[in-house]
Amino acid sequence: MRLFRGFLNILREHWRTYVLLNIAVYGLLGATMALTALFGLQERGLERAQAFVDLPGPGDFVVTAYVNGDFVSAALGTFIFNLAFAALLTTTIPSLVIPFFGVAATVYRAMEIGMWLTPTSGDAAIALLPHAPVLIIEFQAYILATLGTVILWRSTFGYQRLELPSRRAGYRAGLGANLRLYPVIVLVLFVVAVFEAWEVIHLMPLLH
Repeated sequence: MRLFRGFLNILREHWRTYVLLNIAVYGLLGATMALTALFGLQERGLERAQAFVDLPGPGDFVVTAYVNGDFVSAALGTFIFNLAFAALLTTTIPSLVIPFFGVAATVYRAMEIGMWLTPTSGDAAIALLPHAPVLIIEFQAYILATLGTVILWRSTFGYQRLELPSRRAGYRAGLGANLRLYPVIVLVLFVVAVFEAWEVIHLMPLLH
């Protein structure tokens, strides 16, 4: 409970930033899907998605698990991949050195995934509907990770406003905020991974 109280305190303190990030990320996701459909770029989006899936690395394990219908491995692999790659390696960790890098990374991710998932037909749009809640909830984890990067550098550069003695103290305070956000990020990504594995392995075949 103490962990969640810390999380809620951060959201209360930074609610305006959190709301703006939600508007920006979901807005870009929707706008990218609309523009991709408007200009007939769905095939290009599928090609980009396939190129990402074909990249060598840990993603091979996840793809193989889905192809084999291995629910446990698919869920675990999805969770680890999303946490390690999408949240930590491309959002939080680079932002420890590059101010606000996570904002650019999450904006790019929203645009890229929006292009990937734009339906190519009416049937494809219907098939995508069960995935919509997964996508919305998954992006909450990335938005929270992005919020942490904003807080980190806002407290570093604005340490005097927070009545802290130095930028170093502000940086440490920002790190503490990130640590309080991450238990919820981990929980969200775990729930999403379980549902996504069930959706792809058990639900999607029923829709075709």
